[in-house]
Amino acid sequence: MSAAWHTAGLWIVVHMAGALLLGWFVGYERYFSGRASGSQVYCLVCATSCAVTLVAGYPSLWYWSTAHETGSGDPTRVIGSILTGIGFLGAGIIVKTGMSVRGLTTAASIWGSAAIGILVGVGFYLPAIGLTALFVISMTVMPRIERQLPAHAVMAGTVRFRPGYTPLPEAIHRYMTKRGMSIPLDSLTITNDQGRFELQCLIFGNSVTDTDAMNRLVSELSAMAEVESFTLTHSSRT
Repeated sequence: MSAAWHTAGLWIVVHMAGALLLGWFVGYERYFSGRASGSQVYCLVCATSCAVTLVAGYPSLWYWSTAHETGSGDPTRVIGSILTGIGFLGAGIIVKTGMSVRGLTTAASIWGSAAIGILVGVGFYLPAIGLTALFVISMTVMPRIERQLPAHAVMAGTVRFRPGYTPLPEAIHRYMTKRGMSIPLDSLTITNDQGRFELQCLIFGNSVTDTDAMNRLVSELSAMAEVESFTLTHSSRT
């Protein structure tokens, strides 16, 4: 392998690492706000996009520096088709259960692994190894770091009221505001089954990681005569 090949490989790895870091900043903002699809998803997508873009920037190094020869292949013709097809495969893994969404990180990793295969296919072994390492870091190391950083607490709640009681959305929002919490308007759903109302929503802690507020909410709901049953779970969007 030529010195130019090694130099290009190192620069590609550096650029992918920078893209992953910038993607993490965007993902952490969503994580901090309680609306994260998982910051790992942002890392994987950003690094993958950077990788496939850089592939097109070094045509003289494609296929072990033989891409300039007559009749040699052009990977840019198939990259779009590969990533589109893998995207449909990953979409089938995403599952929404109640207020939680699972499979986003797995879908992004499957989509991103296509870029690893593309890099290997054109002979960019060092960038392929670097991208693999960055994927492992984003899915194993970064979640541990994030757990040590501040973030808004988010829970998915379901409250079932006793027959004859009608919950008012305005009263619900006032109740949450007084306790340092909030319910996004687009997450609040109230259903009526033969005079028995059920409320489903996401509950955001206005203060950072306010677990005490969540504990108080559990105690207060347990003491309410109009509440027949309730479920509170940490919202998952991984």
